[in-house]
Amino acid sequence: MYFKIFLLLFALFIALNPARCELTPVDAMRNAKEHNNQGVIFMREGDYLAAIKEFKIAIGINPKAQSTSIYYNNLGQAYMKIYEINKNRLLPIWAQSCFEDALRGDCMNITYYKNLVNAYEARGNLSQKASYYIAHKQENPYYAIIVGLIYLKQNKIGAAVTMLDTFCSEYPDLIITDDIKRIIAKYEFI
Repeated sequence: MYFKIFLLLFALFIALNPARCELTPVDAMRNAKEHNNQGVIFMREGDYLAAIKEFKIAIGINPKAQSTSIYYNNLGQAYMKIYEINKNRLLPIWAQSCFEDALRGDCMNITYYKNLVNAYEARGNLSQKASYYIAHKQENPYYAIIVGLIYLKQNKIGAAVTMLDTFCSEYPDLIITDDIKRIIAKYEFI
């Protein structure tokens, strides 16, 4: 009975006061960016758990946007920061997943590849990952970048330069090619 009266009064209030019930659209891109930015602030302050929460919110708000790759990468970096502190073996696994998601959304950012390889190194599976990506390179030419970066981590400079240089020769017009050439330039004369 009281609930029905409340609903009637509420409906009357809305009918008499239409300005109060206007809906404002939600800007998912802006809100996601704000949560990401807050996460970055928390990262700088060393509050990694709060950063993780903000990055997850940013991802959840706008999961299909290309900009979400940035949020996945930031989330992975937060996991790796915590890993550096307490060496929890799960954290590089979670970070790896985040960096892989970042690359699925934007495969032209060399930082995402480097972060992924760092997660592999933390997990102790560089050799296994190199073998996997070499075996599947025909499925995805970007795997050559990962293999090249793994070889650099393993101090296999000649193999790394060859792998990365071949990629640059085959795909000279890609945005990421210039970044790879800068990496090669550091090692070519060693």
